[in-house]
Amino acid sequence: MKWLERFRQPGQDGRLSGREKFFLALPIPASSLSGVLIHNVYIKLYTDLIGLAPMYVGLVYLIYNIWNFLNDPLIGVLIDRRKVDPKRGKFLHIMRISVPFMILCLVAMLFSQPSWPQWLIFTALLVELFIFDTFSTAYSVAANSLILVAAASKEERVDVNVIQAYVANIVSFVATLVPTFLLVGNREGNLTQVALILLGVVALNAGIYYWALANLQDKPEYYALGNPEGSLNLNTLWADIRPLLRSRTFRTWAGYNLLALAPNAVYFTAFLYLMDHVIKTGGLEATLADVVPMLVVFALLPFMARFIKRAGGKRAILWGSLPYALGHVWLFFTGSWLMVLLAYIPIMAGKYLMSTGGVPLGAALIDENERLTGTRKPGLIGALLALIAAPALSSQLMIFMGILQAFGYDVKAPTQTQQAMLGIRVGTALVPIAFLLLGLIPLLRFPIDRRMEEELSEYSQQRRRGGPLDGRGR
Repeated sequence: MKWLERFRQPGQDGRLSGREKFFLALPIPASSLSGVLIHNVYIKLYTDLIGLAPMYVGLVYLIYNIWNFLNDPLIGVLIDRRKVDPKRGKFLHIMRISVPFMILCLVAMLFSQPSWPQWLIFTALLVELFIFDTFSTAYSVAANSLILVAAASKEERVDVNVIQAYVANIVSFVATLVPTFLLVGNREGNLTQVALILLGVVALNAGIYYWALANLQDKPEYYALGNPEGSLNLNTLWADIRPLLRSRTFRTWAGYNLLALAPNAVYFTAFLYLMDHVIKTGGLEATLADVVPMLVVFALLPFMARFIKRAGGKRAILWGSLPYALGHVWLFFTGSWLMVLLAYIPIMAGKYLMSTGGVPLGAALIDENERLTGTRKPGLIGALLALIAAPALSSQLMIFMGILQAFGYDVKAPTQTQQAMLGIRVGTALVPIAFLLLGLIPLLRFPIDRRMEEELSEYSQQRRRGGPLDGRGR
């Protein structure tokens, strides 16, 4: 088949082949599956089967966010400044060290018991989450940094992101299938049985990590130009951070990331509560409501990628925000699983148009900083953006859990009150609209337009490959 032949053909003039793009895209979906387990599946497990009160779950993520504030910038700078090992490379070696610790934490979190006192469940989850987050941060910073040096043009970066979207949703389907069948409408479920099934999902996650990292390459030419090396101290750290904080590009992009898509950090958690307690269905119907919208998005992704390459990332985000907002308005009034399914089609289409449109813009920010300073800092910039976006996860979870608490959600009640169900609707549908509108304010002031995207893409290719390509990344 012609497409398979093109996939296997090596890239020319330093450009990535289809095969190289595919394997470059795999590490992020592997970590996204871990994220689905930690931040979505395990939350429902801990509240409904293990019995940890929502206020304790919110407190875990508040402390976790403080920990992010302390470790993310340091990890990012340390990864940037780490010397390239002639045999082991740089970013890939860090990823391979991090994975075993992440998998061990995923396993350990399944051993908490309902018979334990609340403080012990809380403490165990907090410690395990701290360890997981430290190595997950190192892995994510290294993986994203490797993508940016290997995929030098904006077109290649969009292509890699589209592949990531396909793979991430396929592997995450298994993780979401488990809670949809076992944790929705199943508060009398067997904890041991659920934990054993989740152990199988963790084993699958470990296999995906192995497959992803075994086929990657960390080439010396990635670090020929712009690779900062040297010791770390507070002066050098501040010298790197200060220009970023003064940069309008960085500030507006960070503001958009902090606000606009923040509720997506816990969207599947909200979906589970909505289907369980408001729509009052689970199993196949809840699975269809989750999966069918993504199948529609899968069909649309190639067209989205073409539109983004032609129109530019900023315009794509603005267009994507419209179906995203309208879908959430529809979701607030839904009363059946089929209406939920139909509401999530525009929500997910808008979400992926916005997130994929953001890929070349986030990379352009790093390219712009390299052009200004002469050194490439994907680790530091990625870590700072993750640090700023970290409140999106912890605050969104706290907001959602706080709304549940305020509206009278009872973890032990088989049926929730009308007031509690209204709270679930508010947290699931109205909160995302409010944050989207706030996030579009800094985006409108973001200075990188389509013309500047192209200019920075050409600069990146010159630095990585010694000269511009054809302007289309092909």
